[in-house]
Amino acid sequence: MTSGAPDQRADAVVSELTGLAGPPSLAGTVQVDVTGAPDGDLSMRAVFDGGRVADAGPGAADGPDATLTLTWKDALAVLTGDLDPSVAFMQGRMKVAGDMGLVLDLLALAATAPAVAVRARVAALAPA
Repeated sequence: MTSGAPDQRADAVVSELTGLAGPPSLAGTVQVDVTGAPDGDLSMRAVFDGGRVADAGPGAADGPDATLTLTWKDALAVLTGDLDPSVAFMQGRMKVAGDMGLVLDLLALAATAPAVAVRARVAALAPA
């Protein structure tokens, strides 16, 4: 999947990740692929160590431990709070490949108040 033209929300997600802390067991590389974005498909990656982001950036990861794939529409719904990430997973709207323990730890992080606030700040950056 190509990174496509950068989207300011994707860049903001990457920069905002550094302030979040999840369960100490959250460790590994996660790639998020967003399909059908206006300027092409997007990929972002984050490396977690001890519940914190050790590295993050746009583009695909080299051998991610887990990959999450959402449509552009569902990714925007997650950002705006119209779709909870856990619900997206349970409904099959977020496809998951790889380490399910890592994904469950990531979903636990996504449910925290700071993570919800990050999504709200990012969603406010630009109209859908």
